Order: sequence, then structure tokens, then C-alpha cells
Amino acid sequence: MSNADAPITTYDFTSGPLRGTHLMLFPHSMLHRGDGSLEAIPMDGVAAIRVAFAREENKLGWGAALIVIALILVALSGPLAGLAGAAADEVAAQVHSAHAVASAVISVFLSLQSLARALPVLAVALVLWAAALFALGWFGVTTLTLTLGAVERAYPVRGRDAMLYDFAEAASERLLTVRR
Repeated sequence: MSNADAPITTYDFTSGPLRGTHLMLFPHSMLHRGDGSLEAIPMDGVAAIRVAFAREENKLGWGAALIVIALILVALSGPLAGLAGAAADEVAAQVHSAHAVASAVISVFLSLQSLARALPVLAVALVLWAAALFALGWFGVTTLTLTLGAVERAYPVRGRDAMLYDFAEAASERLLTVRR
């Protein structure tokens, strides 16, 4: 392999949906190679190169929604458990004999009481899920976007990635020299 065939720079995707693939920049083309795929992009076909970091606002929003739902569940847990328990006690006090219907109604109310007491556990699970969504949303995504005529190719990486910025800068320089 001669120096003319060697890549100018490379970038390995270590996270995100493209993990395990890599980009290689050559003097007149860019190559995206994975285990089962290969895409060659001629630099004279690239109209624009953009790299940007963005926080994932949709994940932050879902995290906030889960927190609100968890708070509602905790707030409803006590009153629902008390209401179901009181209803079971009232039915038991009014029926002195062992009727099958009365026993079924009492067991339904006691089951509702047990479910209402389990709502705080569900709320804790929702808070943990919300924390994970907040973390992923806050870490954000750095995306390299190549505009090729009427289409765009996006190469996302989780987090703020300075090496992807460096790769984009080298690719931009190559794009400018190809245009001259």
C-alpha cells in the first residue's frame, strides 16, 4: 500500500448505533466500513459536512413525564389503599354470614388495597427509569452529517465527541481542496 492509498484520518465508532464500524477519509473519498457493510462516498459528491452536538430533549421530556407520573402514583397510593380497606371493612360489617358474593367483594377490595400499597414501589421504578432517561438525554449525541445532493447521511455518536469534530474538520478541509 502506497502513501497515496493510505487514509488521511480514521474514526472508530465506539458507542451508539454504529458501534463497531469506522469512517476512513481518503484524498478523494470517504469510506464507512462495518462488519457486513461498506459504503464509499466520493468527496466531489458531498455538498456539505456538518457536525453538531445536541442534548436529546425528547428523553429529557420523557424523564420529566415519568417523574410526574411517579409523584401522582405516590400521592394516590395512600387514599386508594384507605378507600379500598374501608370498603372491605364496611362490606364485612354489613354481612354477618359467609355469603359467597360478600366474600368475593371483600377479596376484591382487599386486592385493590394491596395494589394501592404497591404503587410506591412502581413509582420508585419509574423514578429510576426517569433517571436513566435524564442521563442519556443530558449526555446527548454528536452527529456528523454529510449532505449528498438530495440526501443526508447521519453518523451519530453518544456524548460530546471531540474526535468526531476533528474527523469532520479534516473531511471539510479535503472537501475544500477537492472543490478547488
